[in-house]
Amino acid sequence: MKRRQWGCLAAIILPLALASGLVMAPIWRDNARLETLYQRVLNHPLPARTRDYFPMDRDVTFGKNLVKGSGRYCDYRIRLTLQTALTEEEIRTYYSNATIMGAENKAMISLYFNDSDDAGGRRVIVEVYDSHGWNWDWRCM
Repeated sequence: MKRRQWGCLAAIILPLALASGLVMAPIWRDNARLETLYQRVLNHPLPARTRDYFPMDRDVTFGKNLVKGSGRYCDYRIRLTLQTALTEEEIRTYYSNATIMGAENKAMISLYFNDSDDAGGRRVIVEVYDSHGWNWDWRCM
């Protein structure tokens, strides 16, 4: 009698575990891609006379339509706020030459400058963005 109960239990649990694994595998993969992009951004050297303004204020986002548009694709976005003594032109030049790889191609880098210039220098938001086609992660549908 015990063997029959274990067999029935396995017949119920095994398909559920398999289905769960199939649903979660793309989510785990895309979470790993986001974490990899985040580490690449953090490991990229900062420009001279520049520091991370507030390390606890980093924004790491995954989803669909982060930049607008429609379709089946997944977006990754990392935002850092930096404080720099460099000019806007110097920062633009530095990041236009930067290469940070995304999931499949080079990630796009956008810069947003704060006009105020206090004693510590000006602030700049560095936004690193990557996108790739939908690959079964339900969060990108």
